[in-house]
Amino acid sequence: MNHKQMPRLGSAIASTILSLFWAVSLVGVDQAQAATLTYNLRVGRSQGKNFFNVDNSLLTGIGEEYIPVSEGRLYGFTLAGKEYDNLAGAGALFYQGNFIGLQVSRSDYATSEIIIPPDEPGGPLSIKSTRNIYWSMTNYRTGFSTWDPSVLSGYYEAYTSYNGGSTNLTARDFFNYISVSYTLMDTAAEPVPEPLTAGAAALALAGLSWLKHKKKMAG
Repeated sequence: MNHKQMPRLGSAIASTILSLFWAVSLVGVDQAQAATLTYNLRVGRSQGKNFFNVDNSLLTGIGEEYIPVSEGRLYGFTLAGKEYDNLAGAGALFYQGNFIGLQVSRSDYATSEIIIPPDEPGGPLSIKSTRNIYWSMTNYRTGFSTWDPSVLSGYYEAYTSYNGGSTNLTARDFFNYISVSYTLMDTAAEPVPEPLTAGAAALALAGLSWLKHKKKMAG
């Protein structure tokens, strides 16, 4: 290699190291920003500890995105004992990286039976009860990139039958367009440079210093 080719080689090495530095830096920032976001939600006047978690590392920040909820619970609009993780798998709607609201629907039922034997007062008697519930939470689109605030709608029904006879509707309740509000509790971590990023920066600076020294010698 002749004396004139040395500066070109130094320039190529420095350029390559800087390219690697910026690539690694971007990876480091993305990893540091990834976090599980926790939202509290309130439905109407409910005071229960309603919440859900969503992993924002899945977001691209481009257009309309639905990110699955990893964990979440809603009280007050479900059957007793059915609240555990009843929001898991729901879709969290984001637009341009901004959270819009949950998109989810759930249904459930429960049955119970009371049996009084023939040798006891009031027997024989069998009372079978069935409870059904359905609800959905959504945002209605108002424009190309706008939505109304979240609302929850659904119904509750209860049926009873005696001694295996006909089933009678004993209770029914509808709840329509109940407002839903969200509060972000945990936010993504600030970007923290990875150790590899600092090393790449040192290499890049060393390459530039070497190049400057060679140019001075060549001059």
